[in-house]
Amino acid sequence: MSIPSRLNSSYETKRINALKKLEILDSPPDGKFDNITKMAAQLLDMPIAIVTLVDTDRIWFKSRYGIDAIEISRDPGLCASAILSDELYLVEDAKKDLRSLANPLVAGDFGLRFYAAVPIKTKDGYNLGTLCVIDKKPRKLGKSKIELLQSLADLVMDQMDLRMDARKAIKYQHQLMYITAHDLRNPLAIMPLLADMIIKQKNNPNAIEDIGLQIKDAGKRMNRIITELLASAVENDQKIQLRLKPIKLSKVVKGVVDSNMVLARNKKQNLILNIENDCNLFADHERLTEILDNLINNAIKYSPFGKIIYVSIKIENNLGVVEVKDEGPGLTKDDKKNLFRKFISLSAQPTGGEPSTGVGLSIVKDLVDAHKGSITAISEGAGMGTTFTLKLPLSES
Repeated sequence: MSIPSRLNSSYETKRINALKKLEILDSPPDGKFDNITKMAAQLLDMPIAIVTLVDTDRIWFKSRYGIDAIEISRDPGLCASAILSDELYLVEDAKKDLRSLANPLVAGDFGLRFYAAVPIKTKDGYNLGTLCVIDKKPRKLGKSKIELLQSLADLVMDQMDLRMDARKAIKYQHQLMYITAHDLRNPLAIMPLLADMIIKQKNNPNAIEDIGLQIKDAGKRMNRIITELLASAVENDQKIQLRLKPIKLSKVVKGVVDSNMVLARNKKQNLILNIENDCNLFADHERLTEILDNLINNAIKYSPFGKIIYVSIKIENNLGVVEVKDEGPGLTKDDKKNLFRKFISLSAQPTGGEPSTGVGLSIVKDLVDAHKGSITAISEGAGMGTTFTLKLPLSES
């Protein structure tokens, strides 16, 4: 890329965004980078070596050897000039080089005379900063040492990428733990209620058999969630993995409605399923179950005692549609803005003292997006109830 192209404001905005995404500015000292600057100084026989990152208004030193400063102003700055090119930026004698005569490091007490810098470049072609070496006397740099400086600069970028990958992996594992805890909470919450029902129905074998099947189903769900957690930990993949196959929508919805019936009855709520049109989807059965379970469980959790929750299935514009409508507290304007944001609790409070993590709807949104579907919520305001509408592509078969 040419220097005029890098002077373009659009390029600079994208470059700064690429730098910010690495989340490395103002980070604590890191031995991996300090080893590189020390190596650069010793192998090139220089008193000073620095890993610089060029921010909007400053040049910050991620690592430095032989100098105490941690940042300098961007303008004027040798490093700010060095990132405009992909080539080595070399000043053999700053007192004789017109590019550096006015630089305060040259004209001031610091007394910079020699400067050589190679840009630290992302895979997308953005120069984030430099690996530079400095001396207070004129110097020359041979071809082998220039190549060495370039290799060390590439190593700096590799370390930045590895650092970011590690941070993403840690963040993903934390997110996965929150999601797993949230998904386990629903079947676990049913267990004590089913146990109470067994005690009350101990003289009714048919009822106990039905309750036993519900306990078995809840146990299977928990086992599946834990199995997926272990598999995901092995895969260490940040993308949602889908196991797609043809699925009859009504069967999945009915299974989720049945599994939540005990919770609804415990709050004297009426959970009604209406199948207007059945259809087949090409979806992940377990993930679709998670989506529906979150929506229906939330309707139960936030609706007052004695209310009605409607679940309907239909076909609309070649899409399978599931609506979950409640008579709960509805959504405020702020709720609608934050609806699918992670770890943000909405204004409504659970009506039966149930716990809330603030991650459920964000999980739903991620899973729906993975299925190339859509999820929306309509509410006329506080106290007016909410209707969640899930739309997923029909199976081509």
